[in-house]
Amino acid sequence: MLDRAFGAPPPNALSDLGLERRLSASGIGSRAREYINRMLKRIFFVGVLLAIVAVPAPAFAWGTAAHRFIMDRAIDILPAEIKPFFDHFRQELIVRTVDPDTYRTVGWEDDPNHFVDFGAEEFGPYPFTALPREYGAALEKFGMATLRRLGLLPWREAEEFGNLRRAMANFNRNFGTAPADVVLFTGVASHYIQDATQPLHASNNYDGALTKQNGVHARFETALFARYESKLTLKPAPPRIVTSARDFAFEELLKSYQDVEPLLAADKEAIAGKDTYDDEYFDRFFAKIRPVFEERLSAGITATASIILSAWDAAGRPMLRTEIPPAVQKVR
Repeated sequence: MLDRAFGAPPPNALSDLGLERRLSASGIGSRAREYINRMLKRIFFVGVLLAIVAVPAPAFAWGTAAHRFIMDRAIDILPAEIKPFFDHFRQELIVRTVDPDTYRTVGWEDDPNHFVDFGAEEFGPYPFTALPREYGAALEKFGMATLRRLGLLPWREAEEFGNLRRAMANFNRNFGTAPADVVLFTGVASHYIQDATQPLHASNNYDGALTKQNGVHARFETALFARYESKLTLKPAPPRIVTSARDFAFEELLKSYQDVEPLLAADKEAIAGKDTYDDEYFDRFFAKIRPVFEERLSAGITATASIILSAWDAAGRPMLRTEIPPAVQKVR
């Protein structure tokens, strides 16, 4: 995610299109308006996918292939109670996990939600306690302009975790859109926590500009994965219940930050005496950074599964069904 120019999907499609007041005035009930709003959101996402076909793909966080790989492997380690649902939708989830990296295509401003620039002087030294973890306190201290410049990832993760939890809870209410909503928000919530496990999403030197290592972001997250995926040995830990998605995201970002200096050192050593990033450079880079690369990818897998498991637990552990039959309507 080198180009920081994303955007967020509209929270209420009816309001954005000027239809909310008209539908209400026409006598259409709140549940019907909610249903129409959900359908309009889906139309927006279809538009995103169609736009992707027509627009050249930009550089993405962790690389598109790595994000999808992490999602696929995360499903494998989910507990038996919920794994069948995610197995059923595996291919769609693998595709949807990069949804947030497509928002820029339609002009939604989402970029600050993908990182936190630890190392910025405003946050002080590690572990950056000058940055309040509570959003209201952080906003009061720094103001929105500074927070958007330096990153909002933990709070975005908390928001999307909440969306996923509510979507899962809707199974207990027999909402017909619950399966599709869970797939949608699983992909989105998974994406942001995966970003937190990429070291260069936790650093103000996110593309090496401060150390004259321009382009290191893509060399690490995209090129290394494309070249050496078949050689990776990953050992993700079992997922765990987390009580705060926000704090969990901060935790992963702090772990990632500790790998920034080793990553930059490995890049610098790999290019020493060379003037091109050729096969020899990448072999050197991978050999030096492999333990970090494998550990962070493994962390992404575990973190993704943990977010899914935790949302389900917080929703009261509902039975996740792949489809919900439409309710029988009574004559009124």
